[in-house]
Amino acid sequence: MESRYSARIPIEGSVVFAGEAVIGEGRVIDVSLPGCLMESLESAKPGDYVQLKLFLPDQRPAISVPLAVVRWVEGNRVGVEFIRASEDDQTRLTRFVQRRQRGAAAPQWEGGVEILSAAGDY
Repeated sequence: MESRYSARIPIEGSVVFAGEAVIGEGRVIDVSLPGCLMESLESAKPGDYVQLKLFLPDQRPAISVPLAVVRWVEGNRVGVEFIRASEDDQTRLTRFVQRRQRGAAAPQWEGGVEILSAAGDY
């Protein structure tokens, strides 16, 4: 089995997507730096190019992915690889994944300032 170069982070989010052959919405099951796993009742096919709006559980505006490709489909589950996003959205997704990798239980202030442990999390 091929090892992944980025961990999958389980989340409860939603997604809206559109491509030449498909338009739909669904839920995001997990996210990684190169893509996401989503569930949708809409039929997508491997190789379909789509645009995505990812609504992460951080209560911030959606991450826009203007170009992604469907890599695989199994039932109503769809594996998508991100190809293009703005630098700001890429940075936000990277930070989101990194925070979740360190542990979702890390306390946070309302203002978004993360409390770091004294164990070298700096």
